[in-house]
Amino acid sequence: MSDNLTPKQRKAIASLMTTGDVSQACRDAGISRETIYRWFKQDTFKDAIDQATSEAIESLSRSLVLLGDQATQTLRNAMSDQDTPIATRVRAADVVLGRLLQLRELYTLEARVTELEGIIKNDR
Repeated sequence: MSDNLTPKQRKAIASLMTTGDVSQACRDAGISRETIYRWFKQDTFKDAIDQATSEAIESLSRSLVLLGDQATQTLRNAMSDQDTPIATRVRAADVVLGRLLQLRELYTLEARVTELEGIIKNDR
């Protein structure tokens, strides 16, 4: 997080990352809603939120990759274990793998958009 943030701004961002609730972030940071909405207009605060969001997504991505390995193993087991309802286990594995593929697609799109934004910025 940026060194230019106040302790209250840091608390607000941390709360936003864990609760996703502006009202709760205001309570946690001891600020008014007007204050946080004013901060939302400041580049430093917006950049810090973007950075915190990006770090959270990267962490979740790593977790999903690990779950992807487990989901693959679940599929292997579901095909060979006759005692467990195959439909239940396959469905769970399918959900994890589907989310992993969605996250990969979003990650790729984000990288492409960032690259295009850089090209546009350099053309100005």
